[in-house]
Amino acid sequence: MGQALDVMSEQSQADSHSMYIQCLQNLSIASKILAHHGIVDGFGHVSCRDPRSPKEHFLLSRNLAPALVEPEDIVPWRISDAEPVHPDSPRGFLERCIHSEIYRKVSNSCISLQFDDVEAVIHFHSLSIIPFGLMEIPFKAAYHMASFLGSEPAPIFEIRDSFGPTTDMLIRNTTQGEALASLFKEESHTRPLVLMRGHGATLVAPSLKLAVFRAIYTQDNAKILTNLASLAGGVDPLHLARYLSKEECEASAESNSGQVLRAWDVWCKELEEK
Repeated sequence: MGQALDVMSEQSQADSHSMYIQCLQNLSIASKILAHHGIVDGFGHVSCRDPRSPKEHFLLSRNLAPALVEPEDIVPWRISDAEPVHPDSPRGFLERCIHSEIYRKVSNSCISLQFDDVEAVIHFHSLSIIPFGLMEIPFKAAYHMASFLGSEPAPIFEIRDSFGPTTDMLIRNTTQGEALASLFKEESHTRPLVLMRGHGATLVAPSLKLAVFRAIYTQDNAKILTNLASLAGGVDPLHLARYLSKEECEASAESNSGQVLRAWDVWCKELEEK
């Protein structure tokens, strides 16, 4: 009996290590896909939970441009305080508190909907997104591929409201990260995105591949709304646009969630052909 338990324990450890190695590879690929699609440039970052200890640690690269991230550049960080698990780890992103505080909020919550299963976080500065955080323009699902955005406008994080008018706009500590994370409410199953005034956006997803999917189609949704405003002669007509209804968002998001690998595979192929 004891030998059988030992064998099972060894197999479990081997499976965990295999998942960890695959996770590093996927996180590197995700970072490069986001860069390839202009979601991130020299800045921005994507993280996921560490499969070896998902409630305590998350994985995020060292301070490096996203397009350059390789598996060996990825570092485990503590969810509790955004500090490295290993003291000799290389320098990390200043804004890693965005990630730690979202994971910490989820880990400490009793939320039962999609938000309690956040496995990945992306923070990005897409130029297509930034205008929607500067004024009250309805940013919600305009077409079916962005149905995950829901039928209510994405909230806007205004750093001045909590931290005054003289910050450098960055999320530099866990207090600021917690303020951002607080905007992901219980209804985040239909609100996985928070816009950040003058700073881009942050989004969450229950898998790394779905997070990349959401980031790309969030940017496309922004482009569609920008084109519509141009055709309609300004932003005011956007309030009259025929956005997806709540029911359409829910049904379409469920359908699209089963097609993520189809998109992931072609995005990986694009990287190979570069």
